[in-house]
Amino acid sequence: MAIFIRLRQDKMSPQREHHKYYAHIVRTGDVTTEDLAARIQENTTFSRGEVRGLIDELVDEMKLELSNGHTVCLDGFGRFHLSVESEGAETPRNFDIGHDIKRIKCKFLPAGTRSGHQTGKVMQLFGKDVDVKWFPGCENGKNIDKNSNR
Repeated sequence: MAIFIRLRQDKMSPQREHHKYYAHIVRTGDVTTEDLAARIQENTTFSRGEVRGLIDELVDEMKLELSNGHTVCLDGFGRFHLSVESEGAETPRNFDIGHDIKRIKCKFLPAGTRSGHQTGKVMQLFGKDVDVKWFPGCENGKNIDKNSNR
């Protein structure tokens, strides 16, 4: 299997000469919990219902742990934690939780391995050994998505 890319022009820069083209992944569909449960059933002794139940239970436990301020670390998968987006306040006294907190987000850091002590780069395990190909009809920059602002 492979992932497909197409080029998209960055139009965010006010200077036209900075409107370069960048590769973006073309999403080719969704996979649901039911789909995963059925596939896992094929490779294990668990039934699809048991797998679905375990996944549902995992989600519930993760919500609980995240809401308690914990980072959830799933070996070989990654780390989840919550963060907040807020408005700035002139002084700590002027900060109002009910007004200035805009939203709570769940952040995910995929599992990976460091490539070396000097570079500090992390190879994410989910991206390792993935082939990259042009999306059909987009070879060599054809069919560029020019309507996007990223």
